[in-house]
Amino acid sequence: MTSTVPEMRSNKLVSMDIDQLRGWAAFMDKAMIASLIATILAVAALGITTWQSFKYGAAVRAHEQAAVDRYKGIESQSGQLAQDAAAARDRAAALEQEVSSARGRTAALEQEMSAARERAAALEQQASAARERAVAFEQAARDANERAARAARESAAASEKAAAEKAAREKAGAPSLDAAAIQQRVADLAKLVREATARATDQPQGAAETPRPAQGETTPEGTAASREEQPSPIVASLRKFAGTNAAIFVLDQVSDAPAVGSTISAYLGDAGWAPQTWTWTGVAGLFGVTVLLKEGSDAATNEAASALVEALRTAGFNATKGDWPAGWHRFRGTLNGPQTPAATDAPIRIVIGAKPR
Repeated sequence: MTSTVPEMRSNKLVSMDIDQLRGWAAFMDKAMIASLIATILAVAALGITTWQSFKYGAAVRAHEQAAVDRYKGIESQSGQLAQDAAAARDRAAALEQEVSSARGRTAALEQEMSAARERAAALEQQASAARERAVAFEQAARDANERAARAARESAAASEKAAAEKAAREKAGAPSLDAAAIQQRVADLAKLVREATARATDQPQGAAETPRPAQGETTPEGTAASREEQPSPIVASLRKFAGTNAAIFVLDQVSDAPAVGSTISAYLGDAGWAPQTWTWTGVAGLFGVTVLLKEGSDAATNEAASALVEALRTAGFNATKGDWPAGWHRFRGTLNGPQTPAATDAPIRIVIGAKPR
């Protein structure tokens, strides 16, 4: 293997002539000019790059600022949407409550309608029963009239027979009967006829002609007469206030109030009072039987109201005495009843609410 050794540089001075120096100087000038041009180009490129960098940085910062603004806008919008969603949930809950309340009111109205239909059916049944009682009452009245006419004919026949017997006895010379005794018997017979007619007229509706009792038994007419002779304690205690006007307010929402109102009205009518009954709708929350006195009434009316409360309590009613909460001519709801007298004319009001007994 062979190797070559580089030539050793000679340390000998190289002599150059002026032309070579000028060539080298021109070359160096050109090189300097080229380097200057390169430097200028580099500086220009650096300036352009720096300007582009600043421009790009400004664009980036503007984009970032726009992105931040959009983010802030989106965040504010999301907050507003969250608030709107919360408000919507609240409104939805309120609407659900209103719907629930509406369902409850609808159920209550359906119950009221059902109760109204039941009351209408009951009233229709009562009207039918009343018509039947009216027909029976007319039949009983006709029968009583027929009995009265038959008794009158029998009385006239008895009078004629007695006159004929008297004439026969006088003709035969027999002692005559006492004329006063005969007239007394005729008057007693006419009185019995009148009492039978009055009992047939005053008997309760729906009562039909009763069969004749056997000998020794008590007739219904006799029982009715005994009841008329011996009135109930509540009627007896109220008769001394006969002629007192009273208005009976029966709550429409209470099922047993009409029956209680009819009973109290019958008691007052038997005692000689002047009761009138109205149906009071649109009012609730009243309990028992409340006797109300008009402000400024006289002592007799006040005493009559107190006696009525005591009599009702004695009869088993949950009766109390109170004051009308407003003006005597002002009331809530609606009153259905007679037009005259007005519901606000009577000095005493009897309000029948729930659980009157």
